Formats: sequence, structure tokens, C-alpha cells
Amino acid sequence: MPVTVHNNVVSGPEERGIPAHLSYGQFLFDQLKNGGDNIALVNAETGESVSYRYILQNSVNLAVSLRKLGLKKGDVVGLSSENRFEFVVAALAVIYCGGVLSTLNITYTPGEIIHLLKITNPKFIFISPITSQNIYDCCQELSSPCKLIMLGEFEVVPDCIMYDNLIKDHFNVDDFILTDVDGVQDTVAVMCSSGTTGMPKGVELNHINFLTLSAHMKYYFDYVQKQKKNGIVTGLSLIPWFHAYGFITTFAVMAMNLKIVFLIRFDEQQYLETIQNYKINMTTIVPPLAVFLAKHPLVLKYDLTSLVEVWCGAAPLSKDIQKAVSERTGIDFIKQGYGLTEVTMACLVDLTSGEKVGSCGTPAPGMSVKVIDIENGQKLGPGQEGEIWIKSPLRMKGYMGDRAASDELLDSEGYLRTGDIGYYDTDGYFYIVDRLKELIKYKGFQVAPAELEALLLQHGGVADAGVVGLPDEAAGELPLAFVVAQPNSNVTEKDLVDFVASKVSPAKRLRGGVIFLKDIPKNASGKILRRELRKMLQKYKSKL
Repeated sequence: MPVTVHNNVVSGPEERGIPAHLSYGQFLFDQLKNGGDNIALVNAETGESVSYRYILQNSVNLAVSLRKLGLKKGDVVGLSSENRFEFVVAALAVIYCGGVLSTLNITYTPGEIIHLLKITNPKFIFISPITSQNIYDCCQELSSPCKLIMLGEFEVVPDCIMYDNLIKDHFNVDDFILTDVDGVQDTVAVMCSSGTTGMPKGVELNHINFLTLSAHMKYYFDYVQKQKKNGIVTGLSLIPWFHAYGFITTFAVMAMNLKIVFLIRFDEQQYLETIQNYKINMTTIVPPLAVFLAKHPLVLKYDLTSLVEVWCGAAPLSKDIQKAVSERTGIDFIKQGYGLTEVTMACLVDLTSGEKVGSCGTPAPGMSVKVIDIENGQKLGPGQEGEIWIKSPLRMKGYMGDRAASDELLDSEGYLRTGDIGYYDTDGYFYIVDRLKELIKYKGFQVAPAELEALLLQHGGVADAGVVGLPDEAAGELPLAFVVAQPNSNVTEKDLVDFVASKVSPAKRLRGGVIFLKDIPKNASGKILRRELRKMLQKYKSKL
């Protein structure tokens, strides 16, 4: 993408145009109409598929029923479900009605769910059989009544409304009128921040945020397809739709009327078979998936060459893993992107064909990015590491119910602090180093866990790794690695300590040692849950 660097600020190309009505619901409604009888979604587990016309008809039917039940503009509606056809229909119906959609992570604990329900105060919550009991129990803790709408055929919990009953009466799509909205002022969705360091926050995003992101996605697709002979026809969606990354990318791709094959859960064999059998052209992944593609022996048994676009986000991906995936699979190049829920996800995107391995790209249209020295607050030039700040039309309205926390993120120029450490090169390409709060402080030196994790993954005996700081009176913190060994590997702690020591400066050595685990705890978007590793570390220390 075109980029300019002026006064240590890196800016992307000019902003893309969006519909004048400024209604995300109207935009999606129109795009679904354009899709007609083309296949929209395919469930890879069952082979069942639905068309754009089917989704449009059912979302209109549901919207009419929700209005009859009392849903009004501005009412919050929760949605707690795995990836399934009804998820998309329910989300669309709420948006058509001018409601505020609140997607709930199905892996959240009761404490986290209750915390979010008290913030959002939903009028209705869509639940699936696998989430129903948890949500039902949590709702008993609320002071305000909340009606549950059950997806699927069976009433798993009492006193719920059945989704199938709400969509059975067909309403003429051409007679349906969407609720009028103010694209700037009205919230369209509350998406949860990842919650890697504490309780998740509810990020309020408006209609313009989503419209602009869809315009950006269209721009990215058009840009990369001009560079290649093979177009994008079929995409694979594995990242959960309740997560902002999965939700936003899936609806943006649907708005382009492409076919989306989706998976409900990650199964190694099914994932690879789906790519091969459906000849998937494009998919979004997270770093653990990239590591799987780079290192797992099963991958070599499948033909993945139909993939022409693979985008990775949610956490830094090392250039070594990028290269390894291409070498093993024949996939041209994994592109990295960078974003956060507070800026409607995609802020930096790499649209090259591998010329900048390790980079997450340049600023998206309409965005300006600066790197700030964490000690003195000064803007930094190329090659200097600091905290990344972003100014963008995609910036959130704020955290629901927490104005103070929202204001703390902004500076006087309207830039939003990301909490991520990185730098840019002389061409304006950015590289993410790690989270500011996760940097290990060894004798005053800053050590990035992500750098050591990427290094450990280069070792043939390592399947996965997570690095944290071990508290130490003399040094402050000592880098310590949690490691998942490759099957049948005999790798030892000394092997890995020596391996890292041979490749890094003294401050970055694994002076805290190595602890072997069966798996590294991660959230739904693939970010390492370092707080869980620190809890494990405390238990480990108490046994010594």
C-alpha cells in the first residue's frame, strides 16, 4: 500500500468511500440481496450449505419477530454460540433492528460472563446447546430480567424462546424496512477485548467503524488479486465468530459475496482435509496455526496449494515460521496483519509478496501511526523500538460503562495507545516486538518474550513455547520458558538453555530455566495467556 513518513508519523493511503446512508445493517442487507442464490456458508463438518438468499430471508423473518417481542433501537442483545448458520442470521437480525449486538466468548468462566452481562444489560441472549447452561446460570445472578433464545431443536434450559419458531413465518424481504440509525452516534456491536491481562472490557463500535473496515477489506482483496493470476473464490473461517477478529473478517468477506467454508472447532485432520477438498483460496489464521503448518508431520500429507492468500493476526508471528510454512506447504507467503478490537481490528496490513518477511505491514487507509519512547514520550524514528499509537476513523466509541478507561487510552491529538511495542523501517513497514506489560525486566534490560518464543520454535524438538519472567531479588526477573516438546523428542532443559544462549545477548538467556508442559494456555484468538503461565509458575515454585 502507498505510505508516507513525515515528522516521524507513518500514514497510509487515502480513506476509502463508504455508503452515504451510514448504516451497517443496510449495507449488509443490500450485499446479501446481491448474493442471491450463490452459496454463502458451508459447514465443513456436515457438508450442509446455505445461500445468501436463505440468510437474507431468515434474518428478515427473525428481525420481524424480534420487533414483535419488543426489541427496540439501542437495546443490547447477547449472542453466545459456536460458529453455526444461526449465528450469522441472529447477528444480522439484531443489526437490522438497530439493536446492539454483544458477542460472548463461549470459553469465558461464569465470573467473566456475569461481569459482561452486568456491563451490557442485554434484553435477549441467543444461546446454543453447548453454551445454554452456563448462560442460564449466570442470568440468575442478574437483577434485570433477560429472555433467552435457543438455537437448535431442543429446549436445553427452561423458559427459553425457540429460534426456529421465530423464523418460521416468512416476511416479504422487499417490504422490510430497517430501523434508521445514526452511523456516528449509534453503537452496532460490543466486542470483548481479549482479556489477556484481566477482566475483558466491552468495546463499543459504531456503524461507521464496521462500514469502513468492510471498505478496507474490499481494498485489500482487490489490491492482492491484481498481483496474482488466481482469484479468491472460497474462504475458510475457523476463528470463532464471537471474537472480533473472526466476526469482522467473516462479515466483510460475506459482503463480497464469496463462499465461506467454516469449522466449529480445530481438528488437525479435518482442518487439512477441508483446505484440500474444498480447494480453499483464502483463510485467516493465528500464530499457533502457523506453527502447526510449519512443524506438524501430518501437514505434508495434504495438498494445500489452492491457498493463495493466508493472513495471520492476533499475535506476532516470527519470520522463521513464515518461511517454514511456505517451504513445507507450497503456500506462497503468509501475510501478517496487526490490529486491536479498540480500533476495529485491522490497522496494519502487509500486502507484499514476501519482500518484508516478519513485518505486519503498513498503515491501513486513513490511518496514521507513531512510535513513542516509553521513557520520555518522544516520537521515534525508523528502527527505534517504542509503544505504538494509532489515529484512525476505526477508533472505538469507548469501553461500555467505563469512560475513564477509554479516556486514558487517548492523547491530545486523538491517537490511541495500543500497549504494544514495535518499530518501523525506512519504508514505513512495522514490526511488532511484544506487549508493553509483558516485557521482562532483567537488570534494567527489556526482554521481549515473543522473541524468545520465536527462537525456541526454531529448535527441532520444540512444538510450542511460552516465555515469562521469573521474579528474582537480584535481577528483577529471569526469562523462563514453558515448552511443549515435539512427539518422541528427547530434548532436555539444558539443550534448550544452551540453544538460546548461543543465539542471544546475555540478558536474554533462559536464566530462569525451562518447564515442560503438555500444552501452552491460549485464548480463542491464539494469544498466549501469560497470566496462566505465571499461575503455573507460582505452583511450580511452591513445590520446590
